[in-house]
Amino acid sequence: MMVILYSHNKINEMGKYVNHTSVGVTLSSASGKCNDILTDGAKEIPEPTEFVPNLVCVVDNGFFGAAAYAYDEGEFKAFTLPGDKRPKRWFIWDKVQQFAM
Repeated sequence: MMVILYSHNKINEMGKYVNHTSVGVTLSSASGKCNDILTDGAKEIPEPTEFVPNLVCVVDNGFFGAAAYAYDEGEFKAFTLPGDKRPKRWFIWDKVQQFAM
């Protein structure tokens, strides 16, 4: 299934996600993904107001969580749209480029 996000007057295919860490496959829940990347060295931060490198946004989609790598300004903006009310937690993780796919 392809996920499409409408953002900034163009349509983009959603980017890169983290489904494993150096200790194995991440759990499917948002809290499980948060715990897994924290265990692997990530640092939780308040919701950022601008793009920063190595940024991970864990989104609680209800039935499952998604750990998204916000690898550029466009991806960052896609996860900070004002109308997106899904619960999110933010992290800086220096290993994200190694594990995001």
